[in-house]
Amino acid sequence: MRLTLPDRYFDYLPWAAATLLVAGVVHIVSVLLMPTVAPRDAYARLLATVGAAPVNRLVALPPMAPGAEALPFEDPAFAEAVCVYDLSQGMLRVTTNADGEDYIALSFHARAGRVFHAITDRAAIKGKIDVVIGDARQMDALQSASEEAPPQEVRITAPTKRGFVLVRALAKRPSDQARAREALAAVTCERFDPPKD
Repeated sequence: MRLTLPDRYFDYLPWAAATLLVAGVVHIVSVLLMPTVAPRDAYARLLATVGAAPVNRLVALPPMAPGAEALPFEDPAFAEAVCVYDLSQGMLRVTTNADGEDYIALSFHARAGRVFHAITDRAAIKGKIDVVIGDARQMDALQSASEEAPPQEVRITAPTKRGFVLVRALAKRPSDQARAREALAAVTCERFDPPKD
């Protein structure tokens, strides 16, 4: 004797498929919208951590403690500093020396926290990292003012006027934290005014 499903169950199949499809679309849309509508995004958390720190200045983040991380997924092996920027006040230049022995990484984040560029000490030219950030209009003006960038200078077009640069220095051992913080102190983050012709 062969068991068969009653025909009425087949009447429910289109409704079940439609329900699963709608649930899937709602889930995907809510996940994609979460970074935009979240009130405590990375930018807001950093502003709360650094307080009234000036814009376009590097500020060392406090050492990590469980439950009091400034950013999610932080690694206690890194010393961190942040430079909150506002390109409406002018372009930004980030520079540091890289000796090849100490790992240092810079990640450039848009206002919503999305990374739009990253660089490490391995990209240093002649022992120096030199990055200039501006919006599209500022970069066009810089390109027209000078024929080409100096060989050691990296020019980045930011997708938003506001954002932040996260600088991380690796402490290979817990006793190297002081050395990692010294590497952070050597990083400069300041307003950049292109030379006039």
